This record gives sequence, structure tokens and C-alpha cells, in this order.
Amino acid sequence: MQGYILKVIPTKTQDLIVKILTSQSFRSFYRFYGARHSTIGLGYKIDFEEQANAHFLPQVRHILHLSFGWEREWERVYVWQRFLGLLERHLDEVYEVGEFYFGLLDMSAKKITKQNPFRVLLESYASLLEYEGRLGRQEENRCFICDGILESHIALGRAFLFAHPHCVQGFVFEKSQILEFFTHTSTLHLEDTQVQKLWQILCLGL
Repeated sequence: MQGYILKVIPTKTQDLIVKILTSQSFRSFYRFYGARHSTIGLGYKIDFEEQANAHFLPQVRHILHLSFGWEREWERVYVWQRFLGLLERHLDEVYEVGEFYFGLLDMSAKKITKQNPFRVLLESYASLLEYEGRLGRQEENRCFICDGILESHIALGRAFLFAHPHCVQGFVFEKSQILEFFTHTSTLHLEDTQVQKLWQILCLGL
């Protein structure tokens, strides 16, 4: 079985609770202290076996770290781990998930090898919003704070909800550029400064 580690929780006994996203589920597993933890890390893609436990969480065993070349580059790893931390909170208390989330991470991890990680993960987030059906409000052309009609320049709230700049006191964007970003799930038309601003908004939560 393959999965991505979205959270690692140390215990008082130096064992680990590991939350793993697979193509079918998002579950917690137990990793006992006697086993090596070097193959356990936030954001790692792993191949593993599950051992059932009638009295506690299932154990994760025979772990193989399916590493990516960019994991030697600190900045890429930091951005990746930040995104997976946001995804973990977004999926918290969800057990069964569709293949979309695992496939999204697979695609993103491959792209990060050669592309700007901020751009890759912003595009992945746009795909996530589309998949979850959360782009409808943006298409209504109304501010999520006051419900007033939007003009050519907007600000963005958490989850990239559109707002008047004076309603949220946030970064200002051209509405047409953000709509193009959503339509094509691409940041190619955006400047690096705009990408950084979008990333800061994304970090507020998925």
C-alpha cells in the first residue's frame, strides 16, 4: 500500500502516531519505538504494510520511503510540508476519501521536481477547490462579506473567496487574473509577487 504522511505525532514513550493519506482513506497508524523512524517524515511518500491491532490503532510496518530528488532542497521541502499540513487539517476527521487527493499529491510531487513549488501547489489548490465544488461563490461576482457587487479589483479571503478590498483589508488583485487562474488552474500569467501573495492567503487554510 502506498500513501503520503500528512502528520507525525510523537508520544511520551517515543512511539509515533502517523496519519497517512492513501488513495482510499485518511487514517492514523501506530509506529512502535523499537522500529526505526528514519523512514517516517512529514510529506514522505511511502510504501507500507498494515498490521491490524484489536486493541489499538493498526501498526504501520515494512516501510519503504519512495523519495523524490527535490527532497534534498530545503525550500521545496518546506513549501511541500506546509501544504500537506494544511491538507491534513482540511481532511481532519474524514476517513474515506476518493482517489482525487492522493492523485493530486502524486501529480504535485512530480511537478515540483522541475517547477516552482509555490506555483505548483497553488495550481493544485485551484484543482482542489474545483473538485470540491467551492468555486461557485466566486463566479457569482459578489463579495462574501457584504454581498455587494464586485468591480475590477478584488481582495481574497480564506479559501480564495472574493471580497471588496475595503471589506477584508487584504492584497488587491485584478479579478480577471484570478478568474483566469481558476479557469485554467495555471499561474503562468501571474507575476512572482502575485504568486507569493496568493501563497500567503492559501496558508490561512484550505
